Amino acid sequence: MDTRQRLLELITVAVDDACREGGVTGAVLSGGIDSSTVVCLSRIAGHDLPTFTGYYQGESEDFDERQYADLVAGQDHHEIPITPGDIIENFDDMLDAFSPPFQGPGAMGQYIVAKYVASQGIQTVLSGEGGDELFGGYARLMAVAGVPLPHGYENYQPPVDYPDNIEDALRYDWERLPDLLAVDDQACGAWGLDAVAPMTDSRVVDFVMNMPATSRIGKILLKDAVRGIVPDPIRLRRDKKGMPAPFVKWGQGPLRDFFLERIGYVPDPAKPWDRQWWYDLTAPMPVAA
Repeated sequence: MDTRQRLLELITVAVDDACREGGVTGAVLSGGIDSSTVVCLSRIAGHDLPTFTGYYQGESEDFDERQYADLVAGQDHHEIPITPGDIIENFDDMLDAFSPPFQGPGAMGQYIVAKYVASQGIQTVLSGEGGDELFGGYARLMAVAGVPLPHGYENYQPPVDYPDNIEDALRYDWERLPDLLAVDDQACGAWGLDAVAPMTDSRVVDFVMNMPATSRIGKILLKDAVRGIVPDPIRLRRDKKGMPAPFVKWGQGPLRDFFLERIGYVPDPAKPWDRQWWYDLTAPMPVAA
């Protein structure tokens, strides 16, 4: 059995096990290769899962990936709009449900989607988490490896503390995965859901970790494994951004008062990469004397 077949088999078994052991199971579907792989392989394993795609209502494709999710979605597919009003209504509850570090503003969207998923009677929700870390999906790793960067990252430079060689960079990304999984666990756990990431199954991880480091860049292994299974417009995408949240944009309009009341300023649209506003927004409120 070649590498492609073996990897495909291991991920399929991990997905199948999660579906069989998790009670009523659904899957979040982002429009990227990782979550699409989980959904496509669940069908190969005989499970027709309900799927859930969150999107930021009224925004451009940068914040709305339904066109890609639709390529994989089945009949029982749910699209969950996320509005400025949802952010305001759920923000304090999200803070209560999560433990620092809060990672990034995408956690808010995860919390709102999990709320809806739970309302549909789902008990376990599958995701593609771990795919970027295992298969080398981050632009910072590609920059170190000297391979073409995703669209939109043409002038990108890795963080100053990021390793300058492939092996250490892969290790750096993998060691930070638990913090991201904790966000999933907390977002889902707040609504009584179990979060499962089949890509992190030990059988999959052990197999991939034994592959040469140079093959774990740009998701080459995964793209090859799901050829003919995940639609090519998803499999060969170079514009996936991880579904960023439009907080900076909304901070100039519908969330302006929300920001001013809570932290006294709004995010700077000239510095969309600067997350200081997020750290201030999620910082513990001072206790009154």
